[in-house]
Amino acid sequence: MTDTTPESGESQTYADRNATDIADARETSLVVWGLVAGIILVGLLFRAQLLDAFYLDFDESMHFQAAREATLQDTWIASRIHTHPPLVFLFYHLWLNLGDSEIMLRLPALIFSISALVFAFLWLREVTGVRPAVVGLVFLTFSMPMVHLGAQMRGYTILLTFMFAALFFHERFLQRHSLAALITSAVCLGLAMLTHYTTAWLMLALGVLTLLRVISGTLPRKLVIAWAMVQVVLLGECAALYFGHVRAFVNSETQDAMWDFWLRDSQYTLQNTNPLMIPLLRLLEFIKFTSGAFGLLIAILIVPGVIRLGKVAYQRTGSSWIAVERALLIVLPMIVAMLLFQFRIYPLGHTRHSMWLIPFVALGISAASLFLFTRHSLWRNSVLAGVMLLWVMSYAAPMVWKYETTQTPEMMERFVSLIKQTVPEGEVILTDDSTRNVLEYYLVGREVIHGKPLGGGYIEYKMGNYRVVTIPRFHFFMYQFRKDWKNYLAALKESAREPLWVVYLGYERAEAKPEHLFPLFPAGQLTKQAHYLDNQIMRIQFLSPEIKAAKAAVPKQNIN
Repeated sequence: MTDTTPESGESQTYADRNATDIADARETSLVVWGLVAGIILVGLLFRAQLLDAFYLDFDESMHFQAAREATLQDTWIASRIHTHPPLVFLFYHLWLNLGDSEIMLRLPALIFSISALVFAFLWLREVTGVRPAVVGLVFLTFSMPMVHLGAQMRGYTILLTFMFAALFFHERFLQRHSLAALITSAVCLGLAMLTHYTTAWLMLALGVLTLLRVISGTLPRKLVIAWAMVQVVLLGECAALYFGHVRAFVNSETQDAMWDFWLRDSQYTLQNTNPLMIPLLRLLEFIKFTSGAFGLLIAILIVPGVIRLGKVAYQRTGSSWIAVERALLIVLPMIVAMLLFQFRIYPLGHTRHSMWLIPFVALGISAASLFLFTRHSLWRNSVLAGVMLLWVMSYAAPMVWKYETTQTPEMMERFVSLIKQTVPEGEVILTDDSTRNVLEYYLVGREVIHGKPLGGGYIEYKMGNYRVVTIPRFHFFMYQFRKDWKNYLAALKESAREPLWVVYLGYERAEAKPEHLFPLFPAGQLTKQAHYLDNQIMRIQFLSPEIKAAKAAVPKQNIN
C-alpha cells in the first residue's frame, strides 16, 4: 500500500498532487476500503453472535425502564434519576416502536458499531497514515469490550461514533484549516456530551492540545477566534448539564455506592498497593481489559508509538510545539484519566466508564506500527498480520464462539418461572436494585411502573401481584444489612418482622453466595429456599441483629 495521508498537523494542498499521485491514491483507496470493510464485517459477526447470548442485564434493563415511558417528555423525566444524559434514553424510546426483544433492543449497538469503526479508521488514517490505521482498526474491532458494547442495549457505540467523528473532524480542522470541520467536530462533541458525561474529559484533553497548536502559530487568526467561540459554546453545554443534572449526584449516596463498587472491582487497593501507584496500575488494568493477555505488550508498544508520532511531526513541520502536541495526543488523555481517579472524580480500570480512552490506546498501537512501515517489506507485513491474527484467535474468538455462561435469556425465563411457582401472589419480595432492574423487564415488560420511597433508601415497586422492595444498595453483598436494621424496620413497618422472600441474582459472583451474605444479614429463620443455578429465592423471617446466628427451620430445597 502507498500512504497518501499526511502524518503531521501541517496543512497540505491536495490539489497540487499530479495526476499519477491521484490515480494511485484512488487505487489504494479501493484496496484499503475493501480490507476495512472485510475487517468490520467479521467484527459484526462476532457481535451478532452475542445479541441473544445473555439476558438483559441490570444496566440494559435500566435503559429499558426509562425508554418504555409513554412520551418523550416522560422518558426525559425518568432518565433524570440515572447518572447519564438523556439522548440515549430518548433514542431507545423511539426505537421501542420496532420491538422489545433482547435482539431488537441490542440491534442499535450493533448498527452504531459500524459507524464508530469507520470514523475510527478515518481518524487514525488522518493521524498516522493508511497502513497503521488498519492496525488500529483491527484492535478496535476485536477488543472484547468493544465487541460486548456492540451487543448491548447501552449508549456506548453511539458515544464512540460521536467521539471518533469529533476526533476525525478535529484532525481535519488542524490539518486543512477547515472551519466546516471545526464546526462539525464541535457538533459531534456536543452530541457525545448528551450521550455520556465522559465526553467532558475528551473535551478537556482536546482543548489543551489545541492550545498547543495555537501557541505554535500554525493556525490562522480567524480560526483561532472561531475555535475559542466554539469552546465557549461547549463549556456552556457542560455547565448547563452540570447544574441541571450532574450536581444532584455529587457527594450523594449514589456516588458513594458507585465508588464502593468501582474500588472493589480491582486487584489494586489501598490495602495492598502504594496509593501513588494505583492510578498507573489502574491504567494498565484498563489496557489489559481491552486486549486480554496481550495487555502488557500493548502497554509497552504505546511508548514507542508516542515517540514515533512526535518525531514524525517534528521532521515534517520543524515545530517543537506540534511534535509535543502529537505525542501528547496519545498520553494526555491517559494522564487526565489518572488524575481524575486519583482525586476520586471519575473511575479508571476494569470498567466501561473508561472506554473514552480506547481511541488513544488504538492510536498508540497504530503509531507504534509506523516503525514497521518505514520501508516496504513483505516479511514485516506478514509478521504483523500473523501477530494480529494470533491475538484475535487466542483472545476474541474463544470469548465469543466458545465462551460458556449461565447468564442466558433461557436461564432468566426459568428463574422467573421459579419465582412464580415458589412465591405466592401478594407477598413481599426483598431484593437488591440490580435484581429489581432485571426482574422489571422479565416480569412486567412494557408496563410502566414507578417506585414509592419508603424511607432509609428502601423503595417499593408493584410488579404484577408482588410487592417488591429494594434495599438501599445495588447488590446485597455491598449492603451491611445487620447495621441498617433500624432503617429496615422503619421502611417495612409491620412487614419487617414477618416472613418475606429474599430474591436475588448471583451473576456468577462468589461474594453473592448465601454463605457469604448471611453474615451481613440480621439473624433470622430460613423456612424455605429454592434456587436455579446461583440465583436465590429464600423465605426468611428476620429477627434481631443482636442474635448472632440464623436458624434454619427446614432443610433448604434445591430446585434445578
